[in-house]
Amino acid sequence: MDYPQGQDFTDLATLQLAYDRLLHQAQHQAAFLGTASHELRAPINQIISLHQLILEDLCENPAEEREFIAQANQTIQTVLKNLDLLIALSKLDIGTVQPRLQPTFLEPLLTRVQRRIEMQCINRHCRFSLGPVESSLAVQTDATWLEQGLVMLIEAALAQGSPQISLTVADDPAADEVVLHLGANAGEAIAPAAAALSPEFRYQLVARLVPHLGAVLESFSSADNPNTHLGLRLPRPIA
Repeated sequence: MDYPQGQDFTDLATLQLAYDRLLHQAQHQAAFLGTASHELRAPINQIISLHQLILEDLCENPAEEREFIAQANQTIQTVLKNLDLLIALSKLDIGTVQPRLQPTFLEPLLTRVQRRIEMQCINRHCRFSLGPVESSLAVQTDATWLEQGLVMLIEAALAQGSPQISLTVADDPAADEVVLHLGANAGEAIAPAAAALSPEFRYQLVARLVPHLGAVLESFSSADNPNTHLGLRLPRPIA
C-alpha cells in the first residue's frame, strides 16, 4: 500500500482553525458560567444571612422577624425567576428548545413591552418614549423571546440610571431587515435590588438570545458610555 507522503497542510490549517474556535467557545462559556454563578450566588447569600439572623434570635421583635422572612421570600422568588430564564436560554443554546420563528406584527409587541416597563420607568423618574410603528410592519421572530429581550435591555438601561430611554423603528422597504433602535441617555447608576441581575449580565443574556431569533445586536455607543445606543436588526417575514 502506498501511503501519502508529507502532510496535507490545508487539512491541518482547517483543524487548527476549528480547534481555536472550539477553545474560544469553551472559554466564553466558562466565563459566562462564572458570571451567572456570581449573579445567583450573591442573593442566595443574602437569604442565608436573613435566615441566620432569625435562627440566632437577633431580631428585635416578631415584626422584624416577619419582615426578614418576607424579604427572604421575595429574594428567593426573584432568584428562581432568574434561574428559569438561564435554564430556558441554555435549552436554546443546546437545541433542546427551538424558538417559534413566525411573522410577527411589531406594533402590538412593542406596545406590550411599553406596558411591562412603564411602571418601572415611573418609579425611577425615567421618561420612556416609543416611536411610531406602522400597524402592518412585521418581522420574522419569536414574539415571546423578542419581548423578553427588549424588556431586559430597557431594564438594564434603567438600572444604569438613564433619565430618558427611547425605542424607535427604522423601516427601509428596500432592506431585508427592520432595525429597532434603543437609545438611553447616560445617567448615574443606582444601587440594584438584592436579587436583580446586573445591567452588564442582562446585556450578555440578550446577546446570547438574539442569534436564535435570526437577529443581530449592534452597539453604536462610545467607549465612555457603552450600551447607550443599541440597534437590533430583525429579518422580515419569509415570503
